[in-house]
Amino acid sequence: LAEATRLRDLGADFIDVGCDPGETFAGVADVVRALCDAGHRVSVDSMNPAEIEPAVRAGAQLVLSVNASNVDAAPDWGCEVVVLPDDPSTLAGLDETIDRLARRRVPLRIDPVLSPIGFGLAESLHRYYDVRHRYPDAEMMMGVGNLTELTDVDSAGINVLLLGFCQELGIRSILTTQVINWARTSVRECDLARRLVYHAVRRQVLPKHVDESLIMLRDTEVPEHGEAALARLA
Repeated sequence: LAEATRLRDLGADFIDVGCDPGETFAGVADVVRALCDAGHRVSVDSMNPAEIEPAVRAGAQLVLSVNASNVDAAPDWGCEVVVLPDDPSTLAGLDETIDRLARRRVPLRIDPVLSPIGFGLAESLHRYYDVRHRYPDAEMMMGVGNLTELTDVDSAGINVLLLGFCQELGIRSILTTQVINWARTSVRECDLARRLVYHAVRRQVLPKHVDESLIMLRDTEVPEHGEAALARLA
């Protein structure tokens, strides 16, 4: 509970309860209920109806995720879901799942799935663009961890770039993690980045000289010392 409160204070709107694929987390309802009782908005990260159903009954408001494998169960949950393609490297099955959920009036967000560098990053960004144009009014989500967690670089710059992309496409939800050390401040970075890119896109101004909070590796200005100053130090 203390960690959830810390993440909320850093800017998280939802606390995502993860489950291990291949196993059924028997205590998921207890975890969700405790978080909800403490005032948190909770999502459950599972494809397994045996985990999702008790989590939703305990108060989870969002399910990550739904595809053809569990779409038939989704109308019974009574909450919003995130829709994934059946094949994360393509959009296979996405339209069919969206259609089935829409016919049952299940609220949804679409996540075409971001791929890591070297495994189809450019094509995955195109999928987000494609889905936005096919579903101009749909809520969308991007999970950014496939870049921030899987790239040997400090996460702040990646977060700003991806959230700028999301802002321009009207993608209003992101899922982030901060497991690996170089991404350990990703929640706070995303909270700062979303404000910066919102300002830039809405006002049509460069995201420069607005907020220095995400300039983490370099000084914004390098002081110059003339010969006189160097002589005084000698």
